[in-house]
Amino acid sequence: MFKWSIATVCMGGTLEVKMAAAARAGFRAIEIFENDLTFFSGKPRDVRRMADDLGVSIIALQPMRDFEGMPDPARARNMDRARRKLDLMEELGAPLLSVCSNTSPDCLPDAERSAEDLANLADEAAQRGLRIGFEALAWGRHVKEWMQAWELVKLADRTNCGLVLDSFHACVRKNPLDLIAEVPGDRIALVQVADAPDILMDPLSLGRHYRSFPGQGDLPIDAYMAAVAKSGYRGPVSLEIFNDQFRGASAAAMALDGMRSLQTMGERLNAGRIAAGERPIAGIATLPPAPVVRGVSFVEFATGEDDSEPLAEVLTGLGFSPVGHHRSKDVTLYRQNDVNIVLNREKEGFAHSFSLVHGPSVCALALNVDNVPTALDRAEALGAGAYSGRVGPGEATIPAVRGVEGSLLYFVKKGQDFWAQDFELQGVPAAGGGITRIDHLSNVVRRSEFLTWTLFYKAVLGFRDEPQVELFDPYGAFYSRVVSSPDRAVRIPIAIADGGSTSVSRFIEEFGGAGVQQIALEATDLLAFVEQARARGMRFLDIPDNYYEDLASRFDLDPALLERMRGLGVLYDRAGDGEFFHIYTETYRNRFFFEILERRSYDLFGAANTPIRLAAQAAAQDSRRDAEWTVD
Repeated sequence: MFKWSIATVCMGGTLEVKMAAAARAGFRAIEIFENDLTFFSGKPRDVRRMADDLGVSIIALQPMRDFEGMPDPARARNMDRARRKLDLMEELGAPLLSVCSNTSPDCLPDAERSAEDLANLADEAAQRGLRIGFEALAWGRHVKEWMQAWELVKLADRTNCGLVLDSFHACVRKNPLDLIAEVPGDRIALVQVADAPDILMDPLSLGRHYRSFPGQGDLPIDAYMAAVAKSGYRGPVSLEIFNDQFRGASAAAMALDGMRSLQTMGERLNAGRIAAGERPIAGIATLPPAPVVRGVSFVEFATGEDDSEPLAEVLTGLGFSPVGHHRSKDVTLYRQNDVNIVLNREKEGFAHSFSLVHGPSVCALALNVDNVPTALDRAEALGAGAYSGRVGPGEATIPAVRGVEGSLLYFVKKGQDFWAQDFELQGVPAAGGGITRIDHLSNVVRRSEFLTWTLFYKAVLGFRDEPQVELFDPYGAFYSRVVSSPDRAVRIPIAIADGGSTSVSRFIEEFGGAGVQQIALEATDLLAFVEQARARGMRFLDIPDNYYEDLASRFDLDPALLERMRGLGVLYDRAGDGEFFHIYTETYRNRFFFEILERRSYDLFGAANTPIRLAAQAAAQDSRRDAEWTVD
């Protein structure tokens, strides 16, 4: 059976903090990175005692660098250095020394000499009842691929000398993964896993700074693990992640992400084996299935006294009507067709606290799911703690877990009508045109949180992610990646705020953290909707005339349609036979805005218009800033 493990290098903080975080996240095995031990103020036996107290086993000490294939006298010095590491391992109670392939320019291209060095080290280790494992670094001097490392292990010919496999090094060099299945499982000393983004970068820089947990990158981790399982290996599977953001983040958060990534990786591994008619790997806990997410039930805004009326005016300007007031709370339901938006003006409780910290903002999102208890069970199994709020007599209990920046993610049974139970309804507006559904919502997160929340949506909700894209506004560039339910009923673009003055960075500054910046609503006839909304006094983003001149040059549009769009401020895109019309409201208090869109056989996001939107938003903000400084 596999045993999930994490290397201490994956987390930031002191060794004590890292070990405690790993244990709290559910790890029962760790690899000790030697630098962590060097910086530790106590003795190695103290680390062993801490591990025992935490219920964690130390499975390996790593790394032994630049060992094999050195000329004399460096060769003799290396063996002395190795003996001291073996002494250290005995104190730690670590059974395995991880040796990585030599990167020194002095390393000799002599396979027999290198194998002899490994054999001698294995013999020294055997006298103490210890083992060694040899790993190919993608940037090694002569050994760069796992197949080369395996050849040296076979040449060394020692039962206590095995192969260390690492998904990053194997995948980044595009080594054949299927051949791993041919390595006898009992000759594999340790299996390590790490993901990474698919970007143009040398393996050393990529590996030192941008590795990530499985499922957070683009490497074929599932194919790698399938081959490992076929080899017959059933030992520890350990995370080894070098990432600057991880080292600067909370150790507890990174340990939780690491465990979450392994749990879902194991889920995919066993699902693939079952589908192929193979037996699942014992010891991998079975997770409750991912929920089938059918859509958005409602969006909840937290508002203070100064913002409730202005925000209500925005909603009514968009065609929403107040249709009910909560029976026991200062909460109003606004509705248009099947789209529900809740304004929470409570002066105590969760929404009030959220408003005090973030100002007027989206504090909760409710998803329609097929099975609420199962969705909640899965979330809790993956470390997303359940939230319990105040519920009045006779009111519906809606389960929730914590989402981005402590916001709430509710699970609602598709078709469940709790509105009449919790609200005094004042009549439902007639269904018809206008806004019919929530198309997508955009999150903005700090760069240090991006991988965490991408993994959260994929693991907890079973969402899928799309390739990352680069977007430009007048003050710089930023990146975004879309996560969505398998049928794309719910789509959440996640934008990365990376400092500077981009729109997403300004959002983080104004909002005081990560959150929902954009709510996109679909209309049946956008142009007619905008005409009606403008007649109600609704204000939309000003689009420069030059945009429409460019539009005329790129698309063969009817002149009358083009002029109508120009007059209304509507943007346009086309892909194949599909057409896309969309418009944006002004940004509310530098925090969030609404997009209203119409899709005609078009499934994209109008990315070609994003620079126009960002420039228009920047111009609007600059105009507001200038107005604030105007002296009458």
